[in-house]
Amino acid sequence: MSSHVHEVPPAGSSGGFEVSPAVRRAAMVAAVVGLGTLGVGLALYPARALSSLLTSGFLFLCLGLGGAVFLALMYVANAGWFTVFKRIPEAFASYVPWGAVPLLVLVPFASKLYLWARPGIMETDHLLHKKAAFLNVPFFAIRMVLMLALWAGFTWVLRRNSLKQDTERTEALTKRNVATSAVFLVLFGLTFCLAAFDWLMSLEPHWFSTIYALYNFAGLLSSSVCAITVAAILLHRAGALPQLNTSHLHDLGKLMFGFATLWAYLWFSQFLLIWYANIPEETAYFIPRMHGGWAVPFYLNLVLNWALPFVLLLPRPAKRNPAHLLRVAAVLLAGRWLDLHLMVAPSNMPDGAGLGMYELAGIVGVGGLFTLAVTRAVRSAPMIPAGDPYLVESLHHHT
Repeated sequence: MSSHVHEVPPAGSSGGFEVSPAVRRAAMVAAVVGLGTLGVGLALYPARALSSLLTSGFLFLCLGLGGAVFLALMYVANAGWFTVFKRIPEAFASYVPWGAVPLLVLVPFASKLYLWARPGIMETDHLLHKKAAFLNVPFFAIRMVLMLALWAGFTWVLRRNSLKQDTERTEALTKRNVATSAVFLVLFGLTFCLAAFDWLMSLEPHWFSTIYALYNFAGLLSSSVCAITVAAILLHRAGALPQLNTSHLHDLGKLMFGFATLWAYLWFSQFLLIWYANIPEETAYFIPRMHGGWAVPFYLNLVLNWALPFVLLLPRPAKRNPAHLLRVAAVLLAGRWLDLHLMVAPSNMPDGAGLGMYELAGIVGVGGLFTLAVTRAVRSAPMIPAGDPYLVESLHHHT
């Protein structure tokens, strides 16, 4: 990868990157076929189809939200090194309104997925009866709509201000995004915790963990940085980001390494406390996942999300090698899907469920939707944010 330093492009010198029509057509076909297959699955195997939709829907929504969180963290830290590829997390963030759709589809079918939503369960289950004021479908739907709307609004503002800066060339828009990011990070931290409790943890309504939300937040950070890295390398190879250099990749590699380690720390913290206390109400979550058909995925989860990335990213040259980063990012993204699959599927399929047609349909269908949204954003805006005051710093970034 070239380390050549490019000068700041003049206004209007760079339009959006024209993604191959073949890629867009493939994404459209994938979205239609994958989501259509899940639609058939709703009639034949509703629990499995809905579990797949929740897993993949949450995975790709987290990639979009992760793009927004990455931007917000960079803004509040006054970081400039990432500016060259800033349009990538912005494009990811533009998926959030699209990503709301697969999650909203779950609401009418909540009783097929969530134990607490099934008729009569609250009256017969003493423990769940105490949670009835919170765990009910109308309130669940209201919370979901409000959280998705809040996230979509903030991501739209961040991207709008950034694109506006290309023509206005004023530092005031950067300062505005810094203030917006500070508010967004506080609200997102609270609402994402609630979303993890609502959409994932309530699948096991008798069980709870105070680390669960932070654990999912670490997964969001790890997977989104991996996806940003993949997109940056692919766009560089396609000629859309010639300014990207090995120092940018080195920093992305360090973030991949750090967030994978954070994920492992939180996974171990949650598991160790429950294992050591050995309280039946708590171990009921892990025992089904450690035995039978879920045993191999349970341990593979640790290998994909931490052991392999830790070893593969430890040497400094590994974090500066584009091909190597692509491979490690692919491992971590596969691990993130498996991690979510282990959170979701055992609740309704305790005997185990491998990677079958409906799981693939969820990945392909929602992944196609994500690709359509991101390529649309990439095509609609200049790849280099020429008006950003940190662009020169990013162009001369070397570590």
